[in-house]
Amino acid sequence: MRSHLEDDALLDVIEGAASVEATRHVADCARCAGRIADARAGLAMAAGAETPEPSPLFWDAFRRRVASAIETEPRPRRFGSFFVPSLVATAAVVAMATFLPLAPDVPVTPLAPRAASSALPAPDDAADGATASVDDLAECRDVAACVASLTDEESRALADALRAELGRSEDL
Repeated sequence: MRSHLEDDALLDVIEGAASVEATRHVADCARCAGRIADARAGLAMAAGAETPEPSPLFWDAFRRRVASAIETEPRPRRFGSFFVPSLVATAAVVAMATFLPLAPDVPVTPLAPRAASSALPAPDDAADGATASVDDLAECRDVAACVASLTDEESRALADALRAELGRSEDL
């Protein structure tokens, strides 16, 4: 080698990780060997030096500076940190549910039809003609309005009819 070693190559020689050429150069070049000797002496002196503990006043000032830096640091926006990942996760679930095919070995069977039933008693089931007429029921806005307009006799008749219907229902 005609030129001297760079600092990185000298550090490799000190650490024992240098190439064969660099090691030969240090053995032949007095200037590079002197630089390595100086560096090793500096490392030995640094390793043997005692570092005094900082004063307690330093730690108080250090805590104040850190707290001040934390308070002046801008707060992260919460919108993007929660909304964007949840939106991406939702989109992934929707895409999977939409585009993944159903398992081919799972048969799809339609539900069996069921008989319709009414909560109101039929006119022939009513005792003593206590049920409301169809015209009266047409005036109701919804079931709650119809039930609220029933008399005491009609309410008892409806309750008895519901109990009888629930008693003979096989679907329950």
